[in-house]
Amino acid sequence: MSNIKANVSRPLQGFLFAIMFLAAGLASCGGSNVSPYSADPDDPTDPTDPPLPPPSAIADVVAAWEATPYRTGTITHYCDCGTGAEIDCQPGADGNPGTAASPKQTIASAIATLNAAASGETVALCKGGAFNSLNLFNITRSACPVDTTCVDLREYTPTTFTGTAKPIINTVAGTGNLFTVNGDRGGVRFLNFKLNGDNGALGNRNNGFFFYDGAHDVSMGNLEMNNFDVAIYNAGGNLGLRPSTNIKFTGNRITNSRTFGFLGGGNNADISYNYWDGNGSSTVFDHTLYISAVAAENVTVIGNYVRGQYGSTCLGAPIVAHIGVDGLIVANNVVEIDATAATGGCWGIAFNNITGAPEPVYHRNARFSGNTIINGGNTALSVTNCPDCLIENNLIIQDWPYNGSIGISVPIRVAKAGEDVNTRSRIMNNTIWFGPNSSGGGTGIIVDIEGTGYILSNNSVSSAESSGGMNCFDYPLALSAYAFINNNHCYSAAASYEWVNGRGSLASWQAYATARGFDSASIEGDDPMFTAVGTDFTPAAGSPLIGAGSNVNKSTLDITGATRPSPPAIGAFEP
Repeated sequence: MSNIKANVSRPLQGFLFAIMFLAAGLASCGGSNVSPYSADPDDPTDPTDPPLPPPSAIADVVAAWEATPYRTGTITHYCDCGTGAEIDCQPGADGNPGTAASPKQTIASAIATLNAAASGETVALCKGGAFNSLNLFNITRSACPVDTTCVDLREYTPTTFTGTAKPIINTVAGTGNLFTVNGDRGGVRFLNFKLNGDNGALGNRNNGFFFYDGAHDVSMGNLEMNNFDVAIYNAGGNLGLRPSTNIKFTGNRITNSRTFGFLGGGNNADISYNYWDGNGSSTVFDHTLYISAVAAENVTVIGNYVRGQYGSTCLGAPIVAHIGVDGLIVANNVVEIDATAATGGCWGIAFNNITGAPEPVYHRNARFSGNTIINGGNTALSVTNCPDCLIENNLIIQDWPYNGSIGISVPIRVAKAGEDVNTRSRIMNNTIWFGPNSSGGGTGIIVDIEGTGYILSNNSVSSAESSGGMNCFDYPLALSAYAFINNNHCYSAAASYEWVNGRGSLASWQAYATARGFDSASIEGDDPMFTAVGTDFTPAAGSPLIGAGSNVNKSTLDITGATRPSPPAIGAFEP
């Protein structure tokens, strides 16, 4: 499976928040329970949502972990030469003093030392070495206060041979969690090494990390995790358990997880700037990222690159959530599904209440911003139970044959008893493109089912498919449910299309909605004149999108982090 294609679009050159990450994420595992939003929920036109910082690359986060200084306390060195070690590896012995020149040996001894270490100490594993675990490990540290980390398990450069590769920990075969953090335990950073699962059968529950019932303050950075059943299971938000807090998973590479790459939730959970390839099986219940919890605060899913699945086809959703959460950011992730693997049962990013569990689902104080979804199956981006939701600057590319694929759908299910009703969503400055292979037609944006006060502005929907019909928009609710619809764009290379499903052309829709003044400043039928159709969606010189957006209802920055002028462009990109 390939790396990110450099020519797909400007946002694929990098991801968000390196500066924020360096300032806060590496220094500690701490988090805040303060919502990152300042908008007045009673005013759907309030523009005070703070802009997201400019983009940066996953590689920058990885480099920051690699450059993390050692703690100031004692460093105990370990070196073993198990499966996958470099050829000139020199093992230590557990009777040694644990210096770089005379390291200890086994991973069991290393974890025992980590659990007993004083604050500020480090257990270091030799580069070029490999450690075959013969059992599973509980992290039993309880002395580290909440909002801090105290000890590290990380790499060191050996002096006894010329090891350069990340140290490897090979997990024991069979059911169980390699590392478990249970109860009021935590305060550990795991960084700069590789974990190998047992490469066993689908569903055997050979897992990497398991966090449970009050686990707190664990950071995992620049790890490589391969061939687990579930790479990370953060069960800290399950019914009847104390929530986990400050579990951070950033700058990692996760491949070939047989059921889930990440499963769970918790307070201040951070799943950001990770590379995911081939995770989540080809079943409707398995996903690369499955965010779930009965109740959680401040969950961030930022800057991840998600590609492929553990199987031949995409079913379910690469990023999915059934969660009750207050404070949610899903931003600048890239989900790329091969056209040959996409199916009608695949959903790119789906935050919904499609679950048989009795606990309510809600997404409060939520932002879905700057995500790029390529061949997102049935529906690329769907959100439910999200009052005052902000959906902005997303780039959606649907270029695979399917009868009726959808770009953005809000909501996709009615709220159940006890759940938040989806209402007052702001859907602004999104670019949705149906490529020449989208022969089944589709719909750009649907706002349906329930809620009032919806704002839809500065969105561009276009199709390069020359024969199939499409609907740019679909507004089946009563007109009074929509607070503002204007400064949008619709273009199709085919003669058969509708501005609004069931309402025909822009002129017909304007006549129907004349009392509301909807789409009076919108643009129909003009080629958007992208810089490179299908690869760079920046409006080129002369594009009708430039300066045609609403200045009242706009995103502050574009998808690349550039400040929007006044008036802004329609779509996710400023020229």
